[in-house]
Amino acid sequence: MKDGKAKSVIKRVYVPTQVRDLPNGERVTIPGHYKAPPSNGNSA
Repeated sequence: MKDGKAKSVIKRVYVPTQVRDLPNGERVTIPGHYKAPPSNGNSA
């Protein structure tokens, strides 16, 4: 079970539920979901 890389490859990252208050007073709820990992390779 080799994939040719020493470190584990993360294919997707989980984004928890977020609630954002917009400047106009509106509130947006973003449910938890999976997204593609950052393409730059580092989590700055």
